[in-house]
This record gives sequence, C-alpha cells and structure tokens, in this order.
Amino acid sequence: MADIAGIASSALSAYSLKQTITASNITKVNTSDSDSSSVVMQSVKGGGVSATVVQNSDKVDISREAVDLVSTGSAFKANLKVLNAADEMSGTLFSIRA
Repeated sequence: MADIAGIASSALSAYSLKQTITASNITKVNTSDSDSSSVVMQSVKGGGVSATVVQNSDKVDISREAVDLVSTGSAFKANLKVLNAADEMSGTLFSIRA
C-alpha cells in the first residue's frame, strides 16, 4: 500500500491535469473546435489516483466548466492539507524520537 503522501501527491497530479483540461475547454468556447475534453480519474490498486484525458463529442458548456474549476480547486486544497498534515505528523514523530 502506498503511503498517505504518495496517495495525496497522485491526487494532486490528477487534479492538476483536470484543471488544465478545464482551462483548455474554456478557451474553446465559441470557436469552431468546441468539442470538450474531460478527465476520468480511477483509483490505483495499492493506493493513489490515475487520470486519463477523454475527448467528448459534446460542445463546451461554460457553466459546467465553471463548476469544475471550483470543485477541482477545492479538491486540490484538500489534498494539500493532507500533505501538510502528513508532514506535520512526520515532524512530530521525528522530534519524539530525537
């Protein structure tokens, strides 16, 4: 099983990709190439997240993209807090052992 920092790091990478794809979709609004893309996230055996970009035949929906920006930002912040907590716990453990 992966450690908590590894799991949170993989999630950060996945959400970073999702944010990039969302931004790319927003730039396509009102253009001739307005087919959207999305990111499919799956859990990885042993812990972690993998992300895959999927091309959709749907047109870009700016309201859906706005919601994705907000939810992705919240998920990114949550995973950063996990990394900070893991770092703090490691620091506490090392100071106890010293």
